[in-house]
Amino acid sequence: MLSSFLRCLMLAAVLHLCCHAVSAQENTPECVDESCGKSATLTTPKAIGDHDALFANSCDLWTQPTLTGDWFGLRPEMQKSGVTFAGRSTHFAFGVDGGINTPVPAPLGMGDTFKYTGRGEYDLIFDLEKFGGLPHGSLLVRAEHWYGQYGNVSLNTGGFAPAVFGAATPVVPNSPGDLYMTNFVITQPLSEELVVFGGKKDVLGGADQDVFAGGDGTDQFLNQAFIANPAFLLGLPYTSFTTGVVMPQDWGMFSAFVYDPQDRTTNCFDNLGDLFSTGVIVGGEVKVTTDFFDLKGDHHVGGMWKHVDLTDLRFAEPPPGVYPEPTVPGFPTLPDSYTIYYGFDQYLVQFNDKQQRGYGLFGRASISDANPTPVSYFLSCGIGGYSPVGKQRGDQFGVGWYYVGVSNEFGPLPQAIFGPRDGTGVEAYYNFQVTPWMNITPDVQYIHPGAGAIADDAYVYGLRVSVKI
Repeated sequence: MLSSFLRCLMLAAVLHLCCHAVSAQENTPECVDESCGKSATLTTPKAIGDHDALFANSCDLWTQPTLTGDWFGLRPEMQKSGVTFAGRSTHFAFGVDGGINTPVPAPLGMGDTFKYTGRGEYDLIFDLEKFGGLPHGSLLVRAEHWYGQYGNVSLNTGGFAPAVFGAATPVVPNSPGDLYMTNFVITQPLSEELVVFGGKKDVLGGADQDVFAGGDGTDQFLNQAFIANPAFLLGLPYTSFTTGVVMPQDWGMFSAFVYDPQDRTTNCFDNLGDLFSTGVIVGGEVKVTTDFFDLKGDHHVGGMWKHVDLTDLRFAEPPPGVYPEPTVPGFPTLPDSYTIYYGFDQYLVQFNDKQQRGYGLFGRASISDANPTPVSYFLSCGIGGYSPVGKQRGDQFGVGWYYVGVSNEFGPLPQAIFGPRDGTGVEAYYNFQVTPWMNITPDVQYIHPGAGAIADDAYVYGLRVSVKI
């Protein structure tokens, strides 16, 4: 797997030398992060951390922005040359009381256990203008791996949404330590109101994102139900080839994308001739910004349609908590599914408008086809953001509730095996910003799992430690 990753990285260098053939308007904005990086990042890549801060010179281990510092001046020099590195190492130590109470086949496991998982993300961001073309264009190359126990305790609770989602990515359950290239995506602004993108990209931090509940499970909530809507994520590959547009507007933003449904986590540019051979995934979102009571907020509405074979729930059900949702071999499938969703966030208090620090409310809701999507509808809400107690350090917190309305089309076999039922859960976390480069997050969850025939109520508890490197 490592040799495949290195071949992909060499392709990145070749691509940069070829990019001068692509042109764009000279009046494109210098930075697109402020206008589109916080929205549908199924579209535009967002690398780890604040890259301007990453290269501030500091010789004090406790105040420098990253654990490894500026590499004796090499890191800022690389940035001047058009290459930025950002990395994160995240560690999950969690236990579950309750959960699955019946012997089950892999990848599921018994409850009443405690696990450790580590996860690494390593980004190279190339300024393509400095490589001979593409004014204001960028290329994100990301590698990821996990080690320890895949998924941590996510596959021990019996819930539809993985409780420790960041520990279940990249989605390669039997490959601890192997490094995979999960992103190789070019973003190119053509004007202030049109940004195009294309390449291989993961789905984390993508559509249906809220300021107070989103990301990838390494900095805010851990349960996937608070990261994005589980209904449409069930049928998505972790990483595959995509293309689309983002159109920032004064009132908000419009975005749309087309996605190949084949999971490409374990390969880079192999078998490109079979793109879209198994179907297609199409999605779009409209986001409107608001200023109710002179406080920032936004509302978004989106939808996703999948033309790809998924298991017909009248005959079988994939194991709950497994991403991307597999088909059950030997059982009938259905070719089409959809999810329509809505979400909002609304600041209640803003400490500093420039840094967008404060806290507020968030919420999500969706409806789906209910077959082959096992989630018929979904609701979540909560409060989160920067803590008023530790705002000087940058502490964050969140408390949320979710409800998974299960499909009513399950047949007798999945009813007998899993006993699908509505599930619900509550999560609370507090993120201590110990240093600019390290945070420690105690987290507790209560889960009433959707697999009622094999699982009891579960209580999840533990710590997450995240380090910017």
